[in-house]
Amino acid sequence: MPKVTINGTEIEVEKGTTLLRAAAQAGYEVPHFCYHPALSIPANCRMCLVEVEGNWKLQPACYSEVTDGMVVNTKSDRVVKAQKAVLEFILVNHPVDCPICDQAGECKLQDYYMAYDAQESRLRTEKQSKVKVFPIGPEVLYDGERCILCTRCVRFCEEITGTNELTIVQRGDSAEIRTFPGRELDNDYSVCTADICPVGALTSRDFRFKCRVWLLSSTDSVCTGCSRGCNIHLEHFRNEIQRYRPRYNPQVNDYWMCDAGRLTYKEAHEDRLLRPMNNGVQLNWHAVGEATADKLRRVLKDDGAATMAFVVSPQASCEDLFLAREFATKVLGTTNFYLGGKADGDSDDFLIEADKNPNREGLSQVFGGLDDLKTAVQLLQDLEEGTLSSLYMMESHLPFDSGERTRFIDALDQLDLFILQAQHRSDLAAKAHLALPTCSHAETSGTFVNSQGIHQRFDQAFAPHGQSLPHWQIFTRLSKALDAPLEYTFVHQVQKEMFPAPEEEDDAAQPAE
Repeated sequence: MPKVTINGTEIEVEKGTTLLRAAAQAGYEVPHFCYHPALSIPANCRMCLVEVEGNWKLQPACYSEVTDGMVVNTKSDRVVKAQKAVLEFILVNHPVDCPICDQAGECKLQDYYMAYDAQESRLRTEKQSKVKVFPIGPEVLYDGERCILCTRCVRFCEEITGTNELTIVQRGDSAEIRTFPGRELDNDYSVCTADICPVGALTSRDFRFKCRVWLLSSTDSVCTGCSRGCNIHLEHFRNEIQRYRPRYNPQVNDYWMCDAGRLTYKEAHEDRLLRPMNNGVQLNWHAVGEATADKLRRVLKDDGAATMAFVVSPQASCEDLFLAREFATKVLGTTNFYLGGKADGDSDDFLIEADKNPNREGLSQVFGGLDDLKTAVQLLQDLEEGTLSSLYMMESHLPFDSGERTRFIDALDQLDLFILQAQHRSDLAAKAHLALPTCSHAETSGTFVNSQGIHQRFDQAFAPHGQSLPHWQIFTRLSKALDAPLEYTFVHQVQKEMFPAPEEEDDAAQPAE
C-alpha cells in the first residue's frame, strides 16, 4: 500500500485513495463543496486545492489519488491564498443573508468563511440577482442567489435516483439550477438534495423556518416508515420532533432516506393518547392498573383465556413484543395470538419496502416465526362469528381496507372486554373499555430488526408525553396487579434475556464520513 506524508504526518493508505480521504485519515480537514463520498467527483469548486511536492500547480484533493512517497501540504501559504480566493469568488454574488437563511448553523460556506477567509468583501458594485423561494419541487424550494453550483443535487438525481430532473441553465454569473422543461423535482428521495446541499440553496419545505438548527438536540434512531429501517438523526426541540435526517449506514441506507419516511415523524405527535382511560374516564396508572386487573380476572375465570384474542404489532420493538408474549402466555394464559400492523404500500428497488412496519422480522424472531400467528382477516371473522369474548390489542393499526375496518369496529360491541394499548386516540380508542397510552419510539429505547435481519438499537430522545409508557412497562405493571409479576425494571434487563450473545456487529450506529 502507498505511503503518503501529509503536513509532516506519514500514513499508509489503500491504493486509489484520494488525497482528501487520506488527509481525513491523517486527522486533517480539507475544505470542499462539490465532493460527496457517494457521488462522482467533478472537482469543480476548487476549494480542496492542496500543494503536492514536485507539482508546480495546486492539485484538487478530492480527485487526485495518492502515490507512494507523495508529500502533501494542506496548510501552506499557497493553499491558504487559494482558499481565500475561491471563497471570495463564491461570495461575489452571494446575498450573505445568514441571519434569515434556514441553513445557518449547518452551512459549509458559513463555516469555511469563518475558518479560512474572514475578510471583508472588496465588491463595490451591485450583486447579480437570481430567483428566490423558487418551487423546484413539491418538497424542496430553491434559492438561486445562495447556490454555489457545486452540482451535488444534479449528480444525485443522475447517479442515485436515476430520475435526471435537474440541470444547470445559463452561463457565467447567470447560471442556476433548474428542472428540465415540463418537469419538477418530485422523485421519492427529493429532500436528500437539501440534505447534501452545502449551502442554503435547496431547503425542505417541511422544515423551512421551523426551528433554528443550533436549538436542536439529535438522537441516533431508526425510521419507522417501513421495514428497511433507515438509520436517522432524530432531531428534536422541547420534547417535539422537528425533523429526521438520514444517518450513514452502508449496510442499510447508505447516506439516504425517502421523503415519505422522513415525514413519518409527525405520527409521533398526532392525536396522542396521553392518559389511561377506563370507559372514557381519565385515571392515573395506579387506579387503571387495578381496574384492568379486576376486569381481566373476571373474563379469564372459567377458562376465559381460550376465548381471548391477543393482537401483537410489528410496530412495536422487540423488547415490547417479548414482554407481550410473556404477559400473554404466563400471566393471562393465552396463546391465541393475531398479527396486527399496517397494510402494505408502495415500494421500489432502492430503499422503500412494501412492508410499512419497522419490526416484522423482529416479531418473527420473538415468536419463532409467523406461522402460529393468526391473520387480521381471521380476527375479523372470529369476532363476527362470536368465538371471541375479549380482546387485548397492541397499537391501533390493522391491515384492513375501510370496509373491513368498519366491520371490525362494529364487531367490537360484542366483546365483554376490549383493552387497547396504543399511542393514538382513534376510532378504536373510543370503543375500548380500557385505553392505555404507550410511547412513540422517540420516547423509549429498544430494538428493531429490519427486513435484512439486521438488529438496530434506537435510543430514547426525550421524556414520554403525558402519562404514556413503553409497552413492556405496561405489561410489567399489569402483571404485578395480577399477582404474577414479570421481574423487569429496566429495558437492558429485557435485552439481556432476549439477546444473550453480543450484537455489536448488527448495531445501527456506524461512523459518519
